[in-house]
Amino acid sequence: MSDQAERAARETGRQARRIADSRWFETTARAGFVGSGIVHLLVGYLVVLLGIGSASGEETDQSGALQQLAAVPGGIVLLWVVAVGTAALALRLAVEAVVGGRSDSTRAWAARAKDAGKAVVYGVVSYTAVTFALGAGKSSSGSSRGAAAQALATPGGVFVLVAAGVVAIAIGVSLVVTGVRRSFRKQLVPLPSTIDRPVTVLAIVGYVGKGIAVVVVGVLIVVAAFRSDPSQATGLDGAFQVIHGMPGGGVVLVLVGIGFLAYGVYSFFRAKYARL
Repeated sequence: MSDQAERAARETGRQARRIADSRWFETTARAGFVGSGIVHLLVGYLVVLLGIGSASGEETDQSGALQQLAAVPGGIVLLWVVAVGTAALALRLAVEAVVGGRSDSTRAWAARAKDAGKAVVYGVVSYTAVTFALGAGKSSSGSSRGAAAQALATPGGVFVLVAAGVVAIAIGVSLVVTGVRRSFRKQLVPLPSTIDRPVTVLAIVGYVGKGIAVVVVGVLIVVAAFRSDPSQATGLDGAFQVIHGMPGGGVVLVLVGIGFLAYGVYSFFRAKYARL
């Protein structure tokens, strides 16, 4: 890279950092945690309904939650709040991944990769919220099966699908570990003593419940790869349906649903106390 190009890249990084550190951008990014909390509350509600046998055919995943949100009075406004907030949060995380920190240590690069992954997740939530706000939302389970079918149809697609499943399993395990080891506390500023314990409990339950669900998704993707059956590769909705069909699955679903509800409430606290 030439000196001129390097200087231009550094200046771009400084401008991006300046924007990301601005008050208005931070406020919008914190709204992203609120949007995430709303989605997790809706998912948790739908999963608990499925667990107790009261579900009425709704998808129990992100798209199902956003579809439910679109159907309530004022839901379109809330969808745009979710979309804008999560988009700002995704952009903030992307900036952190690109220009955050100056260390070249393995841990620093791992942190940047984690930020990049989170940016993708929040970006997908934002995009999905926009599609539902515009009335063009689609089933995420159908999209998962379509992507799996395309992967299986390409040379080496089985290995790609296995890799995707392994990554999902690793992410799920990481979420569980984050909850059990309370690593999430590093993401927060010191909490007031009056809410420290409740927020900690919410986070532990939320991370563990969500992590279990993501692990099941990863297992289903791997199974789909080995069986060359894209219908097996579903998202959260398919994972919850598989759990529901297991002995005692209803109880497990209720517990996982409570985990998503807890994570949703924790996200509201995170909007105020997250380190940004």
